[in-house]
Amino acid sequence: MEKQKTDILHKIHISKVIWPILIGLVVLVYMIYKQFNWDDFNNINWNNQVFTGILVALFFYFIRHLVIAKRLKLLSGNKFSFLKSIELIFIWEFSSAISPTAFGGSAVALYFLSQEKLKTSKAITLVLYTVVIDSAFFLVTLPILLFFLGPVIIRPDLSSIWQGDQHVLFFFLTYLAMFAYSGFFFYGLFLHPEKIKSTLIWLSKRKILKKFKSGLATTGENVVIASKELAGKNIYFHLEAFLYTAVGWILRFAVVNVLLTAFTSKDLFDWLNQLIIYARSQNMYVETSFTPTPGSTGFAEYLFAGFYKDYIPEGLAMVIAIIWRLITYYFYLFAGIIIVPNWINKLLRRKHII
Repeated sequence: MEKQKTDILHKIHISKVIWPILIGLVVLVYMIYKQFNWDDFNNINWNNQVFTGILVALFFYFIRHLVIAKRLKLLSGNKFSFLKSIELIFIWEFSSAISPTAFGGSAVALYFLSQEKLKTSKAITLVLYTVVIDSAFFLVTLPILLFFLGPVIIRPDLSSIWQGDQHVLFFFLTYLAMFAYSGFFFYGLFLHPEKIKSTLIWLSKRKILKKFKSGLATTGENVVIASKELAGKNIYFHLEAFLYTAVGWILRFAVVNVLLTAFTSKDLFDWLNQLIIYARSQNMYVETSFTPTPGSTGFAEYLFAGFYKDYIPEGLAMVIAIIWRLITYYFYLFAGIIIVPNWINKLLRRKHII
């Protein structure tokens, strides 16, 4: 009995929560040392505009949570109620917050979903489909933003993508990485799942990949299972899922727009500046998606000032970055500390383990 409870709790070991907090604190201290400017800080006018902006940013994230919960309800085939979906999104976001890379929480999410009276096949489908549709949003919108706004969405003062800038290189490398793995799963889910399964099984037999043998074989099986689940879905299902996905991501990135507009005295209300700020937020998310720290902790905070240096002074950027991460990251980290143990206890009681 105790062993089963321990096995479940091990998946969210306290060290996985402590490390992101410690990394964040270290980066914060470094940022204060390198970037903090008392003049910039004292020039902040903590007026109604600032507090209204923070409230609007919180509201955006609240609505985003509801939208993503609606998507989860849809993808579960309405097996989850709306309230249950809201709870599970907290758990999913917490999983992502304690996992390396932006998509690292998917494996933990699969475990959580499979405990919620959801068939394993449907849980697998939900997680893999979410990876594909989230990636599709970025793969479609980033080239459009780059085409209409230019290389300024990558970094300030960048006049051409042919400058040989390291940020341009990293932008295209991360984009190609996202294209590769999402294309792999798309091919498996919608075109030739058996070929993907065969490829993964072949790879699992290579000596160099020996330690990944079990994981590769399982992934191959999961792709086939998910493909069968998705075969009966019509175009309206995919359009609705993509709509929820797009709205959810747009609200997430618009938080930066709201905060920059609230804190700066510059006139950022014209549509072009707002689009550039939004596009940079989206690009920064993709670039930090492949960082090794949980929830991109440290990298996101550190890069923030550089991405928006043409809109805000470096000292002020640190203050905004802290508020931004509190809303979009640390909130779910701390909420998860409360919600996840309660969810586990309910789960164990339901299974008569405690």
